Amino acid sequence: MRHVIGYSREQTPMMAVMLFVLVLETAAVDLLLRGFGLPDVPRLGILVLDAASALAVLGVMVSCARRPHTVSPEALRLRYGRLFGLDVPLELVTSVRIDRRYDQRKLVGLSDGELALAVSSQTNLVVELREPIEVPPPRRPWTAARPAAAVRRLRFFADDPAAALCAVAALTPRTSEERAP
Repeated sequence: MRHVIGYSREQTPMMAVMLFVLVLETAAVDLLLRGFGLPDVPRLGILVLDAASALAVLGVMVSCARRPHTVSPEALRLRYGRLFGLDVPLELVTSVRIDRRYDQRKLVGLSDGELALAVSSQTNLVVELREPIEVPPPRRPWTAARPAAAVRRLRFFADDPAAALCAVAALTPRTSEERAP
């Protein structure tokens, strides 16, 4: 049995507004460049870059909606669209609890043995692990390769944290540690 844990509901409205503004900006820039009499080649190059920005925002929206977190009897899979993915074996999970934070500065933050996978600067679930796991840094083609980091705590965002907590707790092997309901 596999449970799906969505995380994109919080960011979708703002990204939709951003997409609308980018499309509007593309049309306005085209009119402006035509008004200044810019030749077609540079004008089309600028329009291609504007359209690529709009497609990138649309791609993030779609990939986050189509690639949710999942819980199966084998693993908890944490994702952020196509940018980040991590499989956590469920036998390593010792506890899971709701803990809302609104201060995450990075989309994927690795520090002090903790992974924070935020949406709109928020996390609302914490998973504690029995032993550390290696987490690859997020894919960033413009930076030098970084080594993986060992983490024992995972913070992430779920649209419905209570349902996500129940799904993870139901499939996690029981330990002596108490789980939040």
